[in-house]
Amino acid sequence: MEKSSTIGKVSQLKPGVSVKLSGPFLGFIYTLILGFGLYYFLTQFQMDSSWLLYERVAEEAGSNFFYKCIWLLMNFTDAQFYTGVLASVFMIIGGFIAWRLDVKKSPLAGIRICYGSNLWPWVFASQVISLVITIFVLNFTNEFNSGNYTWLPTFITVVGVPPAVILLYGPSYRALFTGSILGGLLSFPIAFWLMNTLTPLLGVPGVVSNVLTMAITGIVIYHICHVLPWMKKVPAKIIDDNPPSLSKEELTKQMSSPSWFVRRVLADFTEAPFYGNEVASIFLLLGVSIEMIFNSGYTSATIPAIILSQFISAAVGVFVFHKKYIELGWYATYVPVVSVGPACVLMFGASMPVIVIAGVLGGILGAPVAEFFSKKLPEHIHPTVANVTSMALCTIIVAVVIESLPWF
Repeated sequence: MEKSSTIGKVSQLKPGVSVKLSGPFLGFIYTLILGFGLYYFLTQFQMDSSWLLYERVAEEAGSNFFYKCIWLLMNFTDAQFYTGVLASVFMIIGGFIAWRLDVKKSPLAGIRICYGSNLWPWVFASQVISLVITIFVLNFTNEFNSGNYTWLPTFITVVGVPPAVILLYGPSYRALFTGSILGGLLSFPIAFWLMNTLTPLLGVPGVVSNVLTMAITGIVIYHICHVLPWMKKVPAKIIDDNPPSLSKEELTKQMSSPSWFVRRVLADFTEAPFYGNEVASIFLLLGVSIEMIFNSGYTSATIPAIILSQFISAAVGVFVFHKKYIELGWYATYVPVVSVGPACVLMFGASMPVIVIAGVLGGILGAPVAEFFSKKLPEHIHPTVANVTSMALCTIIVAVVIESLPWF
């Protein structure tokens, strides 16, 4: 997404300033303990109860108003591969709490939501409006009625153009409705076409068509917005106009603590919808865990494996590219969290070798590839285009690597 302003005015780290590895290494260990602990905890539960069965929601969403609303909610966590009602509701609640804590300048706010822009309400509004257009106005969910599909890529707008336009142009109704309408009109048709053509042709994970859709629609819509006469950038009402400057040494010390490392990894779980905050992520993981425990009809038994792959990929990325965070303030370590790891688990199975290999390779490749593409973009293109392009490329590369290994 974009550089986080979580730590005030960031002084650039000059060559020669050392970074102690003890803190990040401990944070890496703590994160893995957390990830594996949650994995083994969730795999112990198999409750004999089912409510809001995914199959029932998909079957009824094409024509039933109630199930359309449920599908809309589920779309908020489709990018994380959870597609859960409670996961989505909890993430939204967590996002609201994180925003209010940020407004109140609470020490509990953590890594500042929406990069300290004070735009969470606008980001959330763009996600809701674009989903309403996709699901209710254009009724793209009627494709369920054909019986040929058990899933549809209506979620694209939640993590695609509409919220990015808000972050790019600031809080204005023109940006809100322009981005939401264009995103709602274009995202699903392109994703649907790619899902039915590119994915089966190349034999790659389905996420590739989704993230390529985000890249394509992003480039098209950002260019359109750039020439529309009413699209003018509006400054956001910054919560703290004059945050304290941090010296290189203070910044390095702060971002080299184990607690910062764990919080940064957690924040990666909600980077895709542009929240990027550990409070929202904790609520997200709490919601998906409750849904996994009490609903035996939940979407997939691979959820624990998906979550573990996400912890591994984020932990590897933050550890390997820790200096990048100190230098730049933010780095795209979230890229494999919503692409490589989960996609490979779904494609090759929820075995531990797949989880670890996909997590490690995704963590190493995702962020630097995103950085490479981001340097090629003009200013009127939001950096998320580079990030989703990295998701597509890295997912293909890692999937090919795993497929070529003799023990898979």
